[in-house]
Parts: sequence; structure tokens; C-alpha cells
Amino acid sequence: MCPTPNKNSVAVIGAGSTGLMAALAAARAGTRVLVLETLPEAGVRLLATGGGHCNFTNTLDPREFIRRFGAKSRFVAPALKALPGTRLRYFFDELGVTSHSPDDFHVLPVSDSAKSVRDALLQACAQAGVEFRFNCRVERLQTNAGQVTGLLTATGVESTARVILSAGGASYPGLGGGESGFNLAHGVGHTIVPLCPALVPLLTRETWPATLAGVTLPQVAVSLPGHNDPRATARGSLLFTHQGISGPVVLDISGSVASALLSSASLAIAVDIAPDRTKNTLQDDITWWKTNHGAKLAPAMLASLLPAALVRIVLDLANITLDTQIARVTREQIIRLIELLKNLPLTISGTEGYAKAMATRGGISLEEVNPKTMASKLVRGLFFAGEVLDVDGPCGGFNLQWAFSSGRLAGLSAVAGY
Repeated sequence: MCPTPNKNSVAVIGAGSTGLMAALAAARAGTRVLVLETLPEAGVRLLATGGGHCNFTNTLDPREFIRRFGAKSRFVAPALKALPGTRLRYFFDELGVTSHSPDDFHVLPVSDSAKSVRDALLQACAQAGVEFRFNCRVERLQTNAGQVTGLLTATGVESTARVILSAGGASYPGLGGGESGFNLAHGVGHTIVPLCPALVPLLTRETWPATLAGVTLPQVAVSLPGHNDPRATARGSLLFTHQGISGPVVLDISGSVASALLSSASLAIAVDIAPDRTKNTLQDDITWWKTNHGAKLAPAMLASLLPAALVRIVLDLANITLDTQIARVTREQIIRLIELLKNLPLTISGTEGYAKAMATRGGISLEEVNPKTMASKLVRGLFFAGEVLDVDGPCGGFNLQWAFSSGRLAGLSAVAGY
């Protein structure tokens, strides 16, 4: 005979940013809240966000903010509309964490410390009576007739009729990331969309990027030819690494790339290293150089456009030697050079994996979750929030805002009994 679940409590699995917000929202609504966390302390990954500076949202208009989630925009909209960036900043201000936007886009605590955010959430949870149980791994969710009845840990059964699963994703395994949350959801019948790293540096089959390790291109456009997903194109800065490419523009498309690599050994991408110039404009520029400075050597044409090390590589790919006078560059070489500037091809062979990933692509299928409440459509009393869901946003505070907004909605919904 199954024990009667405790209907006057909410169990939150995971004490990360999502779990802390969910717990606080539920506790402030007047319910007993128990948070179970595998690690010995709360908010470990939160402490590492933004290099420890905690870029927790940005200044985009809420509609544009939501649009940046691409195909997942409709799902994330209810939570993000209920707690948009402006309200999140006010929420933290009330907790004693003032914020600012030094570049008029990224929003960070004035303390410049993720610890101030974590500690403020913990203090607020303590004041609201939230109970924490650390070093406690949840092994299985218990259900009966489609209703949550409790959860099983190494020390026994915790009876509850309402569970918020906010165990995070697989990224940063050294900071507690893993697949436990996905396994718990799958164990009660939920579909898990195949997982892969997101917001992660990419590996290239070509070796020349390694010769440019540390070189940054401040403004490029990157795309996946043949992919219609709006998240498969991005614009921003690119960083060459010892293994390939990184930087905000690469991180933003990396989830789409990693997802495509699940069914392919490699993937071609195109880098527009002159996004503010059209092919016709570049043709006019080269014609001007040929007419006015034909005696100069070919690298001079690209000196103001690219770092010297990349100039040499692009000219080599265009079959133009460094000692070629501009006047002697052939029509075919010019066509090839312009094509390289607008569509520099790179072959992606992999990613740097979850250890370097800031997010997880894939997770609990959104078709099985009510976006207005974060409630499971399969199991009554079960709610989800944060990275455990098949939601990942671009760089720039999107994912942490989603963590807080979805956590709050799940916490309130759990108390309301949806």
C-alpha cells in the first residue's frame, strides 16, 4: 500500500539558480519547501556564471529577448513575460543586490560577484523557511496512478505530492552537471530529446585556425548553410583557439552545430569575415587598389580588414602569393578572394564537450510540459524548470534569466496545485 503523499509540501530537486528561485517562490507563497541537492552546497554553477561576474539578464525589450530563443520562443514566453529582465533586476534590488549595465546590454550585479547573487538567494530562502538537504541524491521519483507520491533518496523516501525537477543539465560536470535530472524524468515516462553541448567552443578539421590561436575578429557573421533554424546564424566576435574557434558568435551557433553533429561526422559552416561589405563593395575596393596602388603587394589590400596572420592564410587559400603586386592579381583570384571573405569555409568535426559547455541542448520534451505552469502533462504534481528542459538560449544573460523566470513560475504553480 502506497503512503499518502504530503500535500502541504513541495520538494525541489537541485539547489542551483533555478532551484533556489523555485524554492523561494513556493516558500513565500506559504508552503513548506524541501530542497535536495547532490553537492555539499547550493549554487555552485551560479558562482561560475559569466566568469564569476554573473551576467543574469540583459537590456533587450522583452519581446526581442523572447524572440532570441528561436523555435522555443513560444514555450518560454509565459515564464519570461511573468518575470522579465526589468522585474528580475527589481527582485534582486529588493534582496540587496543592485545591478548595472556597463555596456548598455549585459546586466551584472554592481558587486561584480556571482557570490553576492547566490548568497542573497540563500538568505532569502532561509528567511522564508526553506529547508536544505545537501549531499543528497534523488534516485527515483515515486508515482501512483499518474500522481507524484514522493521521491527516493539513498537515505529513504520523502513523501510529497508536489515535486519541482530543477536538476540542471549535463554541462560543467565538475560543478555538478550530469544527466540525473533527465533520468528522473525519463523514469516516469517523459521523452528526452537527445542531449549535446551548447554554448561551447568548436573543433575544426582544418589546422590553420590553430596557427591563429588567441587572435580575435571583432565582427563576423557565421552560418550553417542549408539550415533554416534562426539559431543557426549569428553575428559577433570570433576567437581562434588551439583546437578551432570560439567567441560569442561561435558559442551562439554551437548548440545547432552540436545537434547536427549527432547524425553527422562533420559539418560545414561559413564565416563572413567582412559582414559590413557586400561582394560588389569588395570588388570596388579591390578595383580601387589596382588602379591607385597597383605596385603595392597583395597583403596591403586586406591590412585594414584582417589581422596580418589571417591575411596570409586568406591569400594562400585564394592562391595569391604574398609577393604578388596588386596590379597582377588576376580576375579569377579576385573572385576567389571575395568569395573567401564572404564565405570562409570551415569544417566542424566536434565540440570541446560538456566540460567547456555553458549549457545543454536537448532535454525534457516541451510537448509534454505546460508552458503556462511548467507542469508535466504526464504526471500530476510534477513540475520542471531551467536547463533540464529542452531550452537553451544564446550568450548574454538569456539562460540565467530563463533559469530564474522558469523557476519562479514552477514554484508558484506547484503551490497553486496545477
